Order: sequence, then C-alpha cells, then structure tokens
Amino acid sequence: WYQRRVRGPLRARALMDFERHDEDELGFCKNDIITVLNQKDEHCWFGEVGGVRGFFPAKFVLVLDERSKLYAIEGDDRVSNEITTLVRGNICTSLRKIFEHGLRRPSVLGTALHPWHFIEDAIDHEIKEQFTQILGRLVLCKTFRLDEEQKVLQPNEMLFRAMHLINASHDPLNISADVKLRSLICAGLNEQCLHMWFATFCQCTEVTEKWYAPWSFIRSPAWFQIKCELRLLSKYAFNLSLDYEISGTTQTEPVKQDVQDMLIKHHLFSWMS
Repeated sequence: WYQRRVRGPLRARALMDFERHDEDELGFCKNDIITVLNQKDEHCWFGEVGGVRGFFPAKFVLVLDERSKLYAIEGDDRVSNEITTLVRGNICTSLRKIFEHGLRRPSVLGTALHPWHFIEDAIDHEIKEQFTQILGRLVLCKTFRLDEEQKVLQPNEMLFRAMHLINASHDPLNISADVKLRSLICAGLNEQCLHMWFATFCQCTEVTEKWYAPWSFIRSPAWFQIKCELRLLSKYAFNLSLDYEISGTTQTEPVKQDVQDMLIKHHLFSWMS
C-alpha cells in the first residue's frame, strides 16, 4: 500500500460498470482504476485498463485527487470497508482519547467540553497570529489556481481550509462534534500531514494551557512521541470521504439513463441509441 510521491498520469475511478461493444471502446467494472490518456472531448475520454485501451464516457468515472500522492485502492473508503473500520473505528477513537486526556472539566453550569472545541480555538488563534501571511497565500492560490495546478498548499493552510469545509457541510445538519473530529482526522490523512496538524495544536501554548491540565498528553512531552507515530501514516495514500457519516446523504453517482441520453445526443457510442 506504500506509495512514492511522484506525479503520474491522470487516473479515475469507475463509478459503474461499462460494457464494451465496439473494438475502440474501453470496458471496465465499477471501482476499476482507469488511466486517462486523452480528455480532448469533454464527454468521451480515451484511457487504459489492464493493458487495454479505448474510449469511454467521462460521466462514468470520477477523477482521483492525486496532487501530492499516488492513489491506492486500499485507502479509498468508497471501495474498502476495512479502511473505514481502521480509520474511523481505531485511529479516530485513539486520537479522541488522547485529546480527551486531561481536558479540563466544565463548571457546574457550563456546557460539556469536547476536543473539537479545543481544536477550533487553536485554529482561530493560529489564524489571528498568521492572518496576513495566510490571507496573502490563499488569495494567491485562488487567483492563479495554484491548488488546481498541483501546487499544494502549506500544511497550516490545508488545515484551515479543511476546518472551513467541514463546518460548512456539517453545521447546517447539526452534526455532532465527534463526527466533525473524525472528518478532520480523515482530511489530515488525505493530505498526509495529520502529524503536522497535531503538532500545531500542541504547540499553541496559550490555548493548551486554557483547555488542558499540566499532566495531559497535549501539554506533556508525550505529544512529540505521538506526532512521530502519526508521521508514519504520511507514507500511505488515503482517499477518505469527509461526508461519510453525514446522515441522509449518499455518495452521488451518475444516473445511467441520463448518461445514455447525453451520449446519444452527442452521437457517441452508437450502441446506446
């Protein structure tokens, strides 16, 4: 599952089966990983699977986000149930317990404290400390589309963006802090910098002193060892959905009939007419 960080050709995951009817078409099964060789036509792409090349409908696939890493099917929670159990069941639970260790108890009339609230406070503090630098970088990336051109943001900028995306998608549905914490951990694994984000939280002394007892993991030298352990995960390629636990939502995939109508309209793949 270990993957070297090298930039390769564009790849996509098949959203549904596609049966080959003509010699120049490329057949594949759902969740196959397709190497995309040509995208000149927005509806009909040319690619390769298992040494076989051919044309296929672009709507049948989802382009993989591989800006900083190679894709590994074992790390995709849309394909592998095992990675869901490993990450959301084991890794997230362990990290939550670390964040809960030594977390100050609320007053009698105060609301219950949660590690997510500490993380929000730490991020707000970091944003205020680095506001000018971060704003300049984010404006630059947006203006010149650097992130889309495979020029990855700095770890702290990816952290701020992930927090914004999670709050924007989770808050309207009143999603719990537990789920939001797991989503943030998944975002850190996707970006291969979870260990750096953890260090950012622990090194925010002004905030940690407010939220944690002196004997907690977060305020003790133990946090550095935890960071080293998390760093090992940066060697692996994860592709985890941040909306996986949002109730009432499903992973949207194209409706085959709609795709067929589109292909017929553009005179592609005559077997569909």
